Amino acid sequence: MGLKLGPEGFPRKGEVMDPIWLLLLLPLAVLSGWVGAKRSRQQGVHRSAAKPLSEPYVRSINFLANDQHDEALDVLAKALEDHDESLEIQLALGTLFRRRGEIEKATQIHQSLISRAGITPEQKSLVLFELANDYFKAGLLDRAENLLLELGVSENFREASLRLLVQIYESEREWERAIAAAKALDKIGSEPLAPQIAQFQCEMAERALVAGDYAEAKDRAIKALKLNRNCARAIILRGRLQALAGKHGQAVATWTRLCAERPEMLHEVSRLVQTSAESMEDAEAYLDFLRRAIAVSTDERLQLSLADFLLQSGRAEEAEAFLRLWSKEHGSLSGLHRLLQIRAEGDPTGEVSGDYQLMRNVAGRLLADRSGYECRFCGFQGKSMHWQCPGCRHWDTTIPKLNTIKLS
Repeated sequence: MGLKLGPEGFPRKGEVMDPIWLLLLLPLAVLSGWVGAKRSRQQGVHRSAAKPLSEPYVRSINFLANDQHDEALDVLAKALEDHDESLEIQLALGTLFRRRGEIEKATQIHQSLISRAGITPEQKSLVLFELANDYFKAGLLDRAENLLLELGVSENFREASLRLLVQIYESEREWERAIAAAKALDKIGSEPLAPQIAQFQCEMAERALVAGDYAEAKDRAIKALKLNRNCARAIILRGRLQALAGKHGQAVATWTRLCAERPEMLHEVSRLVQTSAESMEDAEAYLDFLRRAIAVSTDERLQLSLADFLLQSGRAEEAEAFLRLWSKEHGSLSGLHRLLQIRAEGDPTGEVSGDYQLMRNVAGRLLADRSGYECRFCGFQGKSMHWQCPGCRHWDTTIPKLNTIKLS
């Protein structure tokens, strides 16, 4: 199993360290010991005074063999700490401390390296970049930003600096700056950032919407769709703005685009479509949307919405027939549960048998914990929709969890 990473891409404190991280550091430890031993011989000092790293190397290997990864890391960190003359080793040690969550130690190491005599401009830039990462992890975003803006002038650190700046502006919710930094990064980086920039535009659109500036919100939503035509968030926003302007027919048409672009998000707009259909006094518009959505989506909540619509329209027999057929053909526990619920509510005498009620209760309990949302990237689960996953910080990876329990 791989190492679990935190929001910034580093292992979380207290997580089990993947052996690959340690195996990459062991050769560095051996090299450090060799350098230390060689220096001691040159200076005429007894070899034991230089304390080579052969013993820590062996101990680390033993810890790794016994799956004691934290202990192996502790041994390496102490060994590297004892050989502080090499800039590369000190940088590695600082990175180790930061990954373990010991930000203060990492910061102290990097601050001391900046003032070291004989350090080259390129080495100083490298140390400053590591220090910016320390500040970012510590939540000192202004300090990190200032260092990165200075480093961004250098071609060697421009891409890395912009990447971290985007994360900083996301944390500060400085969306205009995030857009500017992401656009600059998109021009020089290997990974396309248009979908992420589209999310930043949506953030600005929602901010304008709250402020009542519908024109600005519309402009931002359109920009987001130009960047990513499949952006469900922008499609939903565009429809909301059209509905607010009284253009409910256009709003329904916009939301219906999700059938082709993002069918897994259709249930998120079903209530909006129903409201617009009611405003137009056109119940068929909502019914047509549900039928089209059911044809392309596996989200069983859409079938339940259709059953509810039929019930509210006084078509109880049609609703029951639909649920009975759906449950039979697809083995849907959700459909069976709703069918049992409808029949219980339609029994004013309370003569429904105990076994009947038991089946309904059991089905309800099985379905109770399967609602909510889940990140496709890291698996984070929650009860609310987040356009940026709180776990891995990726954008537009959270989708509704689907109740797909089937009857055998």
